[in-house]
Amino acid sequence: MWRDGLTVIVLGSTATNRAPDYLTLEQATADAALDIHEAPAQAVPTVEAITGKATVLLLGGDTIIGGAQNRIINITILLKAAATTAIPVTCLEHHRWDNGGRFAAARQVDYAMRSMVAEQEMRRARAPRAPSAESEMRIAADQGAVWNEIGQRQLRAAFNSPTQALHDVYQREEASVDDFVRAFPMPAGSRGVAIGLFNRLVGLDLFDSTETLERQWPRLVASAASALLDQQRAIAAGVARKPAHRRLDSGALDRMLSRAASALTDATVSPSVGLGRDVRFSAPKVVGTALVHDRRAIHLALFRAA
Repeated sequence: MWRDGLTVIVLGSTATNRAPDYLTLEQATADAALDIHEAPAQAVPTVEAITGKATVLLLGGDTIIGGAQNRIINITILLKAAATTAIPVTCLEHHRWDNGGRFAAARQVDYAMRSMVAEQEMRRARAPRAPSAESEMRIAADQGAVWNEIGQRQLRAAFNSPTQALHDVYQREEASVDDFVRAFPMPAGSRGVAIGLFNRLVGLDLFDSTETLERQWPRLVASAASALLDQQRAIAAGVARKPAHRRLDSGALDRMLSRAASALTDATVSPSVGLGRDVRFSAPKVVGTALVHDRRAIHLALFRAA
């Protein structure tokens, strides 16, 4: 499927489809089955989540608004039921730090921001560390670089948010994003989606359940549309080159999958913040992450590396 430079490729899976035994962030917050709030000792890179009777799936790239500052959830996490968990996050606004305590669920960030955070985390995960810290999973993004990127996006959008909040940019483009979401309905039985901006494949998400993708589909298409709109603004401003072609070539998906497969032998595997194992891998032009639990990959994400 294609529109105005945005390509959406529907993905299937040979693995058996399983009905989700977890709630998504949106479901859990709507059902009052999840409370996310600032940690008792407030800090930018960590918030606290308390679950009810159900496990809850948070996706890397999900955002929460409110609290002392809006945040992005850095990695995909399957929260244990009836538990309190410290969640690694990154701030998405620069000029606010107030007494807000609780958060509400919000949209996904765009694919370009997700890719940026995934690359930063991959570099930190692979950096040398002391032997005593070998078992620790490092999942922090570069906060300064994220703030700088948000500032650049506001310049491209000719808009100055009082708190330099990324969500304020998203709000201004909401009508255009909604048009893209309506233009790309999810085909029945799909398990994943790959996204192309003009002539580059920029990301891919694959899930263990069709039902999970169905809930995430409009959020992922919105994420892709926002990335496209920002790239269009960057081209118009002369800070990004105009692409040679407006569409992907037929081999783009196979190349990304082949590169990702070659990187799996050198993957970094660590205990997840919640249930399961966190898997990270990279190769030239691709960075990937997966959450594996109960012998299945609940969520796999691939991104084009800068």
